[in-house]
Amino acid sequence: MTTVNEVAWRGAAGNWTGPYAAAAELDAKLGDPADPDNPCGFAAMRGRDECAAFPDALVESAGPALRLSYLPSRHGGELSTMDETLALVRVAARRDITVMPATMFSITAAGCVLLAGSEEQRRRVVGLLRGGGAVGFALSEAEHGSDLLSNTCALSRDSEGAPRLDGHKWLVGLGRRCDALLVVARSGGRGPAAFSTVLVEGDAVREARTGEQQHPAGMRGIDFAGFRFEGAPVPEESVVGETGRGMETAMTAMQLVRTTSAAANLAASDTALRLALDFATEHVVAGSALIDQEHARRELGTAAAAVVACDALALACTRALHTAPAAASLHSSVVKKVLTELSAEVFARCADVLGTRSQLPGAFETARRDNEVVRYVDTGPVANIRQVAAQAARVLAADGSDPDDALAATFALDAPLPEFRLDRLVLSCRRDPFVSALPAVVGRADRALLTSGNGDAAALVRQVAHELAEMGEETGPARDAEDRFEHAERFCYLHAAACCVHLWWFSRHLPLFGGAPESPDWLAAALRLLLDRARGVTTRLPAGLTEPLARHVRALHGSGRLVSAVALPLAESGRAHAGTEDDRGRHDG
Repeated sequence: MTTVNEVAWRGAAGNWTGPYAAAAELDAKLGDPADPDNPCGFAAMRGRDECAAFPDALVESAGPALRLSYLPSRHGGELSTMDETLALVRVAARRDITVMPATMFSITAAGCVLLAGSEEQRRRVVGLLRGGGAVGFALSEAEHGSDLLSNTCALSRDSEGAPRLDGHKWLVGLGRRCDALLVVARSGGRGPAAFSTVLVEGDAVREARTGEQQHPAGMRGIDFAGFRFEGAPVPEESVVGETGRGMETAMTAMQLVRTTSAAANLAASDTALRLALDFATEHVVAGSALIDQEHARRELGTAAAAVVACDALALACTRALHTAPAAASLHSSVVKKVLTELSAEVFARCADVLGTRSQLPGAFETARRDNEVVRYVDTGPVANIRQVAAQAARVLAADGSDPDDALAATFALDAPLPEFRLDRLVLSCRRDPFVSALPAVVGRADRALLTSGNGDAAALVRQVAHELAEMGEETGPARDAEDRFEHAERFCYLHAAACCVHLWWFSRHLPLFGGAPESPDWLAAALRLLLDRARGVTTRLPAGLTEPLARHVRALHGSGRLVSAVALPLAESGRAHAGTEDDRGRHDG
């Protein structure tokens, strides 16, 4: 029997009544990205990239939906739910990732002010963002890189006790454009407690700009500027929060940044997969379409499994910001690790299908470079995996628990979510409900899959629980740094697999990824891929797993729907297998 939810989730563009309706509406507004005349399309992205231009047209169209989408309404923002924000950013950024930093690079600075600032500071920052302005986040220093505790930019006091800033900051996103600047500066003491945050505004921002700019290989239209303070006076009321709590506040706010950045990886992966599917469908080799040849089908099927795994993990971790905020310090690092690596794999596999065209100027090549930058922005890969390593052993050692209402709300995608509260984020996760409840959920999912004749999927579900339990048993004596990092990397992929199991169980009544309710096709492919990656195996998935998933993905793409658990209708709904002129045509071998 077809459920009401299933009918809603299969709605077409214009009458979509499932989740993320605002994202479907935004995508329709932005138009077909394959239209060469669309200022919000692939051709425009390529043109901007060639001259390192800011995405003004896309910002004008998408900015109103994105700028305040991550700020809770209690603070004057327009946040609905964090997974709604994920969907909004994803549909905009699939046309050009730079729209995300262009409209949302203030997220860390704004998060810090909302967490620790005064009511007046919060009001000013939200008002500035509502008006289209930006607040830069000045944390990094060229001399110290990721060794943040060695930073020397200082907040001191002159002979009369007035605060002053001295020092140099670099790689401040939107530094040339920002109207205010949140500076993390050394204020005395030792360790993380030696830093405070200062909100610099007005003329002081303009006077501190050094004129230096850095343009990374990707996101070329986004500037990263430098600032230098030389005894710059700052008002007493510009200090944000308590003295000595600045680094703690920044690290807490960056949990929100890492989780939200998943939208950029999802968006880029979506573009890569669609362009490769278009090419493989149209291109003929040795008398048959490339898509009909086993090697290409397995490459694209494996890439699709990676997209599905990323989607499931990102949805889980964004929804958990509402239901399990105390686990966000772990979740945000897991999602960044897995999505930056799997999205790179998606590009590599799609590039092998595209052949030499993947190396020519075009939407694919631009999106690939932009996607690579996400790996290093905000929290680099070494610092990120260090965060996981510091928490994984404790999480694995925690006692198991039965699934509760909060877990069900996280993974039942049609369930309402409680309000997101920034003040409920903490610096370190002591218990992760995704891991602790897994054995109980696996027992139920295993029985359901076996009853429905899906023994292979059931075996993979059991394997996830077994390998996480095995990791818990291995936790104990101190490991050397390299061993702890490898242990943490394995944990990240198994954690993502656990999220897939929970998503299938709690949302099995829904047509996930365009399939029938209770279908395990997506689950089996995603679990096999994640289990392989946890063991360091990077080979293509077998045809028996890729073929069923590939059929769903090709159907979603052909009907203009998002390759996601919630298969939103997109602007190109009804248009089958289209691409930009420079990304189509015949392959030269």
